[in-house]
Amino acid sequence: VIKCKAAVLWELNKPFSIEEVEVAPPKAHEVRIKMVATGICRSDDHVVTGNLVWPLPVILGHEAAGIVESIGEGVTTVKPGDKVIPLFNPQCGKCKVCKHPEGNICVKSSLKNPRGTLEDGTSRFTCRGKPINHFIHTSTFSQYTVVDEMAVVKIDAASPLEKVCLIGCGFTTGYGSAVKVAKVTQGSTCAVFGLGGVGLSVIMGCKAAGAARIIGVDINKDKFAKAKEVGATECINPQDYNQPIQEVLKEMSGGGVDFSFEVIGRLDTMLSALLCCQDAYGVSVIVGVPPNAQSISVDPILLLCGRTWKGGVFGGFKSKDSVPKLVADFMAKKYSLDPLITNVLPFEKINEGFELLRSGKRLFAKKSVAGPLKTEHPNKRKPTHQTLRYHFTPNPSSRLAPRLRHALPVLAAPPQSHAPALAPPISGAHRPVDMANQVIKCKAAVAWEAGKPLSIEEVEVAPPRAHEVRIKIIATALCHTDAYTLSGADPEGCFPVILGHEGAGIVESVGEGVTKFKAGDTVIPLYIPQCGECKFCLNPKTNLCQKIRVTQGKGLMPDGTSRFTCKGKTVLHYMGTSTFSEYTVVADISVAKIDPSAPLDKVCLLGCGISTGYGAAVNTAKVEPGSTCAVFGLGGVGLATIMGCKVAGASRIIGVDINKDKFARAKEFGASECINPQDFSKPIQEVLIEMTDGGVDYSFECIGNVKVMRAALEACHKGWGVSVVVGVAAAGEEISTRPFQLVTGRTWKGTAFGGWKSVESVPKLVSEYMSKKIKVDEFVTGNVSLDQINEAFELMHSGKRITKC
Repeated sequence: VIKCKAAVLWELNKPFSIEEVEVAPPKAHEVRIKMVATGICRSDDHVVTGNLVWPLPVILGHEAAGIVESIGEGVTTVKPGDKVIPLFNPQCGKCKVCKHPEGNICVKSSLKNPRGTLEDGTSRFTCRGKPINHFIHTSTFSQYTVVDEMAVVKIDAASPLEKVCLIGCGFTTGYGSAVKVAKVTQGSTCAVFGLGGVGLSVIMGCKAAGAARIIGVDINKDKFAKAKEVGATECINPQDYNQPIQEVLKEMSGGGVDFSFEVIGRLDTMLSALLCCQDAYGVSVIVGVPPNAQSISVDPILLLCGRTWKGGVFGGFKSKDSVPKLVADFMAKKYSLDPLITNVLPFEKINEGFELLRSGKRLFAKKSVAGPLKTEHPNKRKPTHQTLRYHFTPNPSSRLAPRLRHALPVLAAPPQSHAPALAPPISGAHRPVDMANQVIKCKAAVAWEAGKPLSIEEVEVAPPRAHEVRIKIIATALCHTDAYTLSGADPEGCFPVILGHEGAGIVESVGEGVTKFKAGDTVIPLYIPQCGECKFCLNPKTNLCQKIRVTQGKGLMPDGTSRFTCKGKTVLHYMGTSTFSEYTVVADISVAKIDPSAPLDKVCLLGCGISTGYGAAVNTAKVEPGSTCAVFGLGGVGLATIMGCKVAGASRIIGVDINKDKFARAKEFGASECINPQDFSKPIQEVLIEMTDGGVDYSFECIGNVKVMRAALEACHKGWGVSVVVGVAAAGEEISTRPFQLVTGRTWKGTAFGGWKSVESVPKLVSEYMSKKIKVDEFVTGNVSLDQINEAFELMHSGKRITKC
């Protein structure tokens, strides 16, 4: 037994007490270490304040370096005299997480289930005759500590321990958040919220990854010089502006940053960091850790538009594999740790160190017999709310496609046989063949006002103008998006309007300047255009073209006018398509030419629902072979998602729905099993975690229920799980979770049209259908004439969905 000094926390919100403690010898597979340097981290302070629950009394500290004093039986990876870094995030190398290429939170980690012991369930510390608890495998606020072999790694014998101790937590967390978690790309723009030690490390990671612009954000201007020294190109103080900082950053970066990092641990800055990202492809990483009980709520449209929200423990690094390499990189001068160290104090002044941490004077180091200690990523401003809510209301002048938020239909299991779709007769059947420059009179289902049935009317469809295409619609499907707008619940709904956005037809005529289409071409109109020229179309990360978003959102053609009139009144377009009309006019960037032999009464479904679900799996989630997936909601989009998971090679696909009648059809599409949440007494995410030994690799919410969205996220495996929001919630509803769910390695994202770039992808999807790679016929549940469209809506509302007209 070794007697030495240690800083013991006996009670919450009390100073540390420097005590003489007894440190027992290491047992089998344990290592006793003489600490040379250790740091102070905000996570330690969370225990002091009670925001992170841990058994007391305890010896805190988890960011350190030292020398092996002795080893227990069976230890093979280190020996006495080795320089080492203890690891708060262990790596056993044997569990499913350690074997997973993306997993770094070993199943033996105490991060999720706090315990004050070593792996055998006992402590090696005693003080005043009482056992003292260990802290996350390390307890470095002691001159000697004992750790499990899986929680320590040997490093370069020449490395300066008073510097490389920073690699035990803060530096690695920040640096890895940029290079591993976010995967910052060359030439990108980044914003880093919080310029303490971890924030500076994030900046260093962004610079190493090749970011062209790195914007530091902090309310303390004294930190700006240091931030620029390590790589920030500019720094801003939110208090210098009258508008929200996310709006400032959007203006500075021409629409939003590519990557943002929240390194403070505040809910309000987490939201600002998410909101300042590019709508269609921005990635926001939560690095700072708020108290575990706090939750955050946002409008799911923020994810559906294309943002990705994620986090990572220890920068996503596998600890034992990576720490020696990071030390070697430091020794090779690939980066410097010197800028992260600002002060040195003796170990006995640890309480002063915590006061400096809380005051906002970050990265403070202290030195004595127990070695230097430094403060890490402090939070100067303590959170004042347990739950922070933010509801995003799109700006009509800049929205993407105003009805995109409801453009995801919910479909249901089809019958065994299908009748052909009816193409209603065209008014003026004996009209001249060449009507290219003339107004066409035809039938259309007009929505005159919200909450009323559609009215079958004779409408006038003007000829196409420059860069427009007039299409004879052969078949169209009904979608809940159409019903949502018709109900009056859509805050962006405009009337009178011709709804419909999931159709197929034949080009009747084209306007001046149209070169890619001609009369007679078989086409599918597209509610998400693809101009091929804007920065969004040129970016491989998104499919959300912006060229005509403003006019499309107003129900108008790109020139600001409508091609529809009825009874002398202008009738608006819908989602750029308006397929509930025998003829429609669309922009030439909102239509895809397809195989002329394709059955239009089937492939019309590729204009929205099937493409959305299928793409959510193969494009957005990028499901991998051998993975486990959970699909919440077994309507048509859910079935299409299952189909995508199967095509991608998932080995286990679990369907989740409260309607057991859908289970048989889900299994036909590829589900390996189906469960009903109502059959269990515990939350469905807990059921799935038990079923899958820790959680699924990928989950998909295909309903539009914010509570289910949360369950889908929390059903994912920590460390690498990806949850995709596919269903669209009603206006004003919010998704909510604890940030800890993301910090521990999960990713939350959304999808629009399955991530497909529309013009180039829809023809390929039609080809896949024609070659029988994907199913389409099986999604159709019935066919009616245009005159029966209101009956079709009633069938859809009853659950008998995907009715074609």
